Amino acid sequence: MHYIVGALIGMVSYGITVTMLKMTFRTIPPEVVLVVTNVILVAGGVVFMLYRGENLLEHMTWSRSMLYMLIASVMLTIGIAAYYIALSRGPASVVTPIFAMNFAVASVLGIFLLNEAVSVQKIAGLALACGAIVLLTR
Repeated sequence: MHYIVGALIGMVSYGITVTMLKMTFRTIPPEVVLVVTNVILVAGGVVFMLYRGENLLEHMTWSRSMLYMLIASVMLTIGIAAYYIALSRGPASVVTPIFAMNFAVASVLGIFLLNEAVSVQKIAGLALACGAIVLLTR
């Protein structure tokens, strides 16, 4: 699958997810939803890993990559928990775009930590995204 197609599928899927979550939070606490959605996510991940023929245990050795994965896991847990709580308390039309600015954080970190190229288009895109957040939160 081309990475753009994957990104588009992710975008649409996550957009649907947000709407379903917001409807769920009407009657189910975010902590419960967090556990259920992530248990299903893990189960799906295991099925996907097995389908692709990957062996979990062969990758469970101490390395720099393992450290990065553990840091990412903790950050993902914090980020998703905070997002679910915010979404349960505020309007999706405000909470979700702010949460979606994670791509801007990743872009900046990619430039500084991964030595990715900086371009006028990237800077303009980040500036417009920040402007969108300002407009959506007013």
